[in-house]
Amino acid sequence: MNRPFFAELARPIGRAFDLLLPPCCVLCSSTLEAGVAPVCPACWHRLPRVLHPRCKRCGATRLTPSERGGCAACSAWPLVTLRTASAYRMRDDAARLLRYLKYSGWTALGTQMGSALVEAASGLISLADVSPAGVTLAPVPIAPSRLRERGFNQADLLAKGLGLAMHAEVETLLERRRADRSQAKLARRERMINVHRQFQAIRPAGPPDPPVLLVDDVVTTGATAAACTTALTAAGWTAIGLVSFARAWRTLEPAGNSPLRM
Repeated sequence: MNRPFFAELARPIGRAFDLLLPPCCVLCSSTLEAGVAPVCPACWHRLPRVLHPRCKRCGATRLTPSERGGCAACSAWPLVTLRTASAYRMRDDAARLLRYLKYSGWTALGTQMGSALVEAASGLISLADVSPAGVTLAPVPIAPSRLRERGFNQADLLAKGLGLAMHAEVETLLERRRADRSQAKLARRERMINVHRQFQAIRPAGPPDPPVLLVDDVVTTGATAAACTTALTAAGWTAIGLVSFARAWRTLEPAGNSPLRM
C-alpha cells in the first residue's frame, strides 16, 4: 500500500469536509477555523478555575487551615501524599470536557487541556525548588483492560499537552497491576483501599534521572497520588507532586457562612 499517496489524497478530502461541515466548539457549537483547538476562547475563559488563595498541599481553594497541614479539604489525606495542584474545579464545563475526553473519544482535547496545566505545574515545580527544564512528566496509568477498551490513557494525553507547552519530557514510569473498581463513586476510605499497592514503577531510577511530576485528570481524595508516590519512591524516584486538570471535593461549610459550592 502506498501510504504517502493515500495521505496526499486524504488532504483535499479533509478540506472538503471542513467546508461542508466546519469544526465547532465542543461546548457551545460555535464555528471554529480548521486546525484550531476544539474549545473556543469564550468557553475556555468561562471554565471554573480554582480560585486563590489555594492550599499549598492539595491545591483547593483554602478555607480552614488544618492542624496536620494543608486545609480542611485535605486534612484526612495520607501523609505520604505530596503536593497536588489543579487548574479547574470539577464542575460545569470542566467536568463536561473530562467526560468528552475520557468517554466520548475526543482525544484532540488532550493537547488543549494539557497546556492549561502550565500555571499549576509551574507552581508545584517552584515549591519543590527544582528547574522546570529538569523535570519529567509521568502520566498516572489506567488499568490494561481500560486501556484496551478506550484505546488511550487520558492522563497520557494531558501529560503530552503539558509537555509541549512546557518543553518538558514525558515518560511512562508507572504501570497498574490490575483492574480496579471505578474511583468516581467511592468514599475516601474505599478509594484508599481500592488503589493500595496497585501501582509499580516500570524501571528503577538511575543517578541521572530527574525529579518526577505526576499528571492525572482529576484529584479528589489524594489516594491515587499517595499510591503513585509510594511506588515511585520505592523504585528510587523523587516525586515532587501531582498536577491535574480538575480538583473535586465535597461542599465545605465554614462556621457562620452559607455552604460554599465548589
